[in-house]
Amino acid sequence: MNIRLLVVQGKPAGKALYFGPGEYYFGRGPECHVRFNSDWVSRQHCLLRVNASLVSLRDLSSRNGTLVNGHLIEEEQLTNGDQLQVGPVVFEVRFDSAESAGPPAKPEPEMLRSSDQDSSQKLPSLESTLQHPYDT
Repeated sequence: MNIRLLVVQGKPAGKALYFGPGEYYFGRGPECHVRFNSDWVSRQHCLLRVNASLVSLRDLSSRNGTLVNGHLIEEEQLTNGDQLQVGPVVFEVRFDSAESAGPPAKPEPEMLRSSDQDSSQKLPSLESTLQHPYDT
């Protein structure tokens, strides 16, 4: 199975990230596959697992949590159309067939940059710059 995470809130809205089978770390740390430059995201925030029949997401004890459809999760099976929020960015989960999958993975990690780094604010800025090895 392949999935696509479409940015529905944050900048650039409409950008899609593609993931084939495997495990993908999201966070601020250099070891993460999708990296965010935001104080609202932990060094290792969550783990996305994609296999032939199942897509799951596990929060890695992040400070601000990972939300699926507006609810904090610890671990959850994702379904087509779910809304996933990591820090200031909201993605929509879309399942893709192997024929419509994006280009193969490149070694560079994704980096999301938040223009608002002041964690004292109640809500973070949703503006970010998106660069991903699985670009459309």
